Amino acid sequence: MAEIISQEEIDALLNALDVVEGPRDVVIPKGTRRIKEYDFKRPDKFSKDQIRTLHMMMEGFARSWSTLLSGKLRSLVHVEIISVDQLPYEEFIKSTFNPTVISVISMEPLEGSAILDISPPVAFAIIDRLVGGTGRTMMAVRELTEIEEALIGNVVGDALKILKNAMGDLIQVNPMLEGIEYNPQFTQVVPPGDMTLFISFEMRIEDSRGMLGLCLPHILLEPILGALSTERFFRRANTPEEEAVDRSIQVLRTLGPSPLDIRVEIGSVELSISQILDLAPGDIIKLSSRISDLFRIYVGDDPYPRFLARPGKIGRFMGIEIMEFYEE
Repeated sequence: MAEIISQEEIDALLNALDVVEGPRDVVIPKGTRRIKEYDFKRPDKFSKDQIRTLHMMMEGFARSWSTLLSGKLRSLVHVEIISVDQLPYEEFIKSTFNPTVISVISMEPLEGSAILDISPPVAFAIIDRLVGGTGRTMMAVRELTEIEEALIGNVVGDALKILKNAMGDLIQVNPMLEGIEYNPQFTQVVPPGDMTLFISFEMRIEDSRGMLGLCLPHILLEPILGALSTERFFRRANTPEEEAVDRSIQVLRTLGPSPLDIRVEIGSVELSISQILDLAPGDIIKLSSRISDLFRIYVGDDPYPRFLARPGKIGRFMGIEIMEFYEE
């Protein structure tokens, strides 16, 4: 038969328990190391400096893409970076819609693939704007048609060009769209447990908004992790004056091959309609300019002259020599 404990024994046990537990407010002595919890299922593959550098790089990408999309969609578009996190690939897959618009991207010369995930609300808003709609049409979540896929592919292609420029200061890569998938479970670019760097964006098109995600596997970025440092980022960053010069050079390179008409004006005169109607072969019209004056040069449809030149001959052809800029 079990022995019955008396009340005095119960009180003694409770008092002994209080002594063992001790005070609840534990004071950590000075010089004692603080222990940080570490999850071995989610090991850190990227340093804080690398994440910070990539965050600044993606901020530039988001600003440039916002500007390009605003012109392409003829509407105010704002792309904002939300966070840069490292997480296993399987968690990224679980966090996406099904179906969703997943762009598989190669990053030559790096081995492997990255993923740009565009949530259905954003994808359909972009498509609606491209075909002349308001971008606010709510469509059922579904896979894209061939025409819609071509439209989204064009938008992603523009984004990858901007991404290449954004990463070009530190990392020389050539991102290319390899294909578009819709079921995240069938898009296995790396094993489920591999760590990735996930950059999440929010896109706003007028009143519509949605999320985008850029997934960069660690195995893809591993060869270039040494280049991801804030020191190198700021050392290579241009001043505003240098950026303005670079933009001017890029504009000139783009517009350089464009053909333009050049018009040379020898002189001018005002005539009435009756005088013009009375003109006949052999008549002489006195111009307002002198023989020693320089000719005005007009470029394209610009109503204002750009240069002053003098006439001459080049072989059997007439020609002009540009002498100075026209200033008035």
